[in-house]
Parts: sequence; structure tokens; C-alpha cells
Amino acid sequence: MDSMQLVVEKREASNKGAARELRRNGRIPAVLYGEGEPKAVSVDAREWALGFQNISGNTIVKLKIDKDEHNVLIKDTQDDILSGKVRHIDFYAIHAGKKLTTFVPVRLEGSPVGVLEGGILEHKIELIEVVCLPKDMPEVFIVDVSELNVGDSLHVGGIPVPDGVEIRTDPSSTLVVITHAKAVVEEVEEEGEEDEIEGEGEEDGEEADAEE
Repeated sequence: MDSMQLVVEKREASNKGAARELRRNGRIPAVLYGEGEPKAVSVDAREWALGFQNISGNTIVKLKIDKDEHNVLIKDTQDDILSGKVRHIDFYAIHAGKKLTTFVPVRLEGSPVGVLEGGILEHKIELIEVVCLPKDMPEVFIVDVSELNVGDSLHVGGIPVPDGVEIRTDPSSTLVVITHAKAVVEEVEEEGEEDEIEGEGEEDGEEADAEE
């Protein structure tokens, strides 16, 4: 899969004071793992916001530190609750011949028959855990839901999987399901309750006749 390039700078100090100073200067503290000792680096906040803020965790990023380049995944980010700005980033180095464990997003395509008839589509699982080599890592799993009727469902085990990719998520887990609209379910439940009440009335009447 294609990779994106991100230039980062080494940072010597890694205490809270130094991290605050970096943020004031428009940079985000970050750490690179997976290459021996963790490496403290910093990322230009503007460059991150423009090109990397919304990429998925399975996108390979070519991280450039001085003359060195590392293929990495974004392992984690810490966001400021109030401002929404990224406060810290963890990168994880990957290697061409070494398998990795990551999560691949699921994208649904098509308009389900059941939804057109009034049903509701419920997307239960949005990320699938996989194990594979970096070169085999899918960018996304595309699932066609156009033929699903009300009551139909798809499971993780039904996803088409490319060669070299192992699915770690339970294959019996429900991926997507088309359910009845809530109003219809409530109507059926109310009808059932009315039938029960009518049945109780008939039983009471029969008991009264028996007593007479």
C-alpha cells in the first residue's frame, strides 16, 4: 500500500516543561517505538493537521529523521479534550519481512433492500484486527450490503480476505445487521400485550361460569 512522508525533528529533553515549550512553538511531542530504544521526536503541528490528522491507524507513514527513514504506523495519539488539538503522538516502526498486528477499517457499500423497505442498518464492527506483512496490509475492507433484507446479517467470517492476511477478530461476530424499525417492533409488542389481556378476560369469564 502507498505511504505518506512526514519529516520530524529529534528532541533531547522529554520532560513536561520541554513538551509545553514545543507546543507553544507549534510542534507536537512524539515518540518512535520499535527501533531499539524509544526515540523522542517532534512533529510540526500545522503539517500534522493538514495531512495526517484523519488518516487511519493502518496507513504506513515514512518518518524521516535527519537522514534516516522509518516506515511506521501511528500507534496512538493524545488529544486535548477542550481544544481537540493533538498533544502527543506515538509511532511504531514496522519492517518489511516482519508480520504486524493492526486494525483495518470496514467500509459498507450499497443501499440495502431492507433499509429501502423501512429497516435500520446497524454497523456493529468498524475495525477488524488482522495479522500480516506490511506489503499485504489492506487499506480497507469493502463490504457490499445492497442485497441485505430486514433480518439479514453479515459476519466477520464472510469478509473477503486477501492472500497473506489473517483475521484475528472472532469470525462469528456480527458485522452488520438490518433490523426492524423501532416503531414496528413496539407495535408488535403492543399487539401481543392486547392478546394477553383478552386471553386473561376470557379465562376470568370461564372461571366465573364454572363457579355458577
